[in-house]
Amino acid sequence: MTKGIIYVMTTAVSGLIKIGKTQTKQFQERMRYLESNGYYNVVGLKREFAIEVNDYDDKEKLIHDVFSKYRVADSELFALDVDLVRQLLLAFEGQVIFPKNIDKEKQFDFVSKSREENNLFNFYRIGLKNGDQISFCYDATIKAKVVGERDVEYLGYIYKLTPLTRKIVEEIGKANKSNAYRGAQYWCYDGVRLSNIKGTK
Repeated sequence: MTKGIIYVMTTAVSGLIKIGKTQTKQFQERMRYLESNGYYNVVGLKREFAIEVNDYDDKEKLIHDVFSKYRVADSELFALDVDLVRQLLLAFEGQVIFPKNIDKEKQFDFVSKSREENNLFNFYRIGLKNGDQISFCYDATIKAKVVGERDVEYLGYIYKLTPLTRKIVEEIGKANKSNAYRGAQYWCYDGVRLSNIKGTK
């Protein structure tokens, strides 16, 4: 059985990720190359998750087949929720290479709960409407505008709360070790955390 690494990277385009593979010894070099040069005319690639598994060629092909309808042309880019892919990769037997020193089982549970919360969270359900402004609980100068049931606009781009939260905590140097976030816990409306507003499930 041939061991190798399957990885997922985020890009500068919200909701667009890269799922690829590489030999274990080439992982660091491959990450540096993609982060510096981009891929398929897409820039801003950033390593998100990587796991070393047996039969990595077959497993990568399986993932590409499973998510084929979300694939961009014939590339390794997919219009997918990165946490969904991370959850699938965590289900594989293998050693997590990035991020380092995480508990696979706890990480899987955390990502599962985070995805469940994001699927349930709805701005309209808690009484917010399009045009309402929310602020980042840890820095009220960071604001976003509600533009859909689960979407916000930030600096001209449309995001779901979790990817936007991850982007911001990384930018301000507050990323946690798990690199998984529950967006409604990080954003406030009129000084109240979204997760605490009546109607949030």
